[in-house]
Amino acid sequence: MLPAEVVHYRDCLREARYAALADAEGFEAICFAIESLGLRLLGEQGTLERYKRRIADRAQRSPALTTLAKSHPSRLKSFEALYKSVQAARNDAMHIGAYARHATEAAIELCIGLEEALMADVDRTVGNVMITTPVTVQPWQPIAYARQLMLMHSFSFLPVRIGESWWQISELGLAKFLSVNSDMKKWRLGQTIASAKDAGMEMVRLDKDDLLRASMTIDAVLQRAQVQRGPLLWLVIDEGHPEHLAGVLSPFELM
Repeated sequence: MLPAEVVHYRDCLREARYAALADAEGFEAICFAIESLGLRLLGEQGTLERYKRRIADRAQRSPALTTLAKSHPSRLKSFEALYKSVQAARNDAMHIGAYARHATEAAIELCIGLEEALMADVDRTVGNVMITTPVTVQPWQPIAYARQLMLMHSFSFLPVRIGESWWQISELGLAKFLSVNSDMKKWRLGQTIASAKDAGMEMVRLDKDDLLRASMTIDAVLQRAQVQRGPLLWLVIDEGHPEHLAGVLSPFELM
């Protein structure tokens, strides 16, 4: 596969994994992503069983699914075991309760290994690793909308462009801003993001040196990064239009 194709199918697996994490009983998105990869590798429509050999060949590039699964069988499951669990759940109608959670855990673990295998031979640049569908807010939107997005998606940060700079609304900053009596909270929820910043809501302002570009290497990003307390989110700006985001990147995508 071409590098662009590899990144596409990695993104499909990653997005499906995030969807499954949000819904412990909704692992079908992962099945669709795996079947999509299998279709590409086999070259014709088939079933999970028909796709298995081609996907297994690709999975050999993931230590977590191969050598580490053999050396640490109590902690890591092999490709064969995980794939079998996903197949069984895919063919079973009982997608509820503990059964569904077990199937979803196996599917997520399989996704992580396949994502690693797909990216084994792809250049480690920001553009190849970043999330290309960043969620942002606008300065004229109300604080209530930013709060809703953060609670719905468990975001630690929300990027917003105010004036000539990129800012991040943090979960802690928002919590502190809304930690007031009910009447004041109602009023603050109706404020725009820009006016809330002017009123003292703590936000993180990013300097130009804090912003990443898609062409940068992951090694360069990590060399200049500092270990810190709490979550971290990098913003990746469009090379020709710094007022637009090309993507976002967190340490999760680099592991």
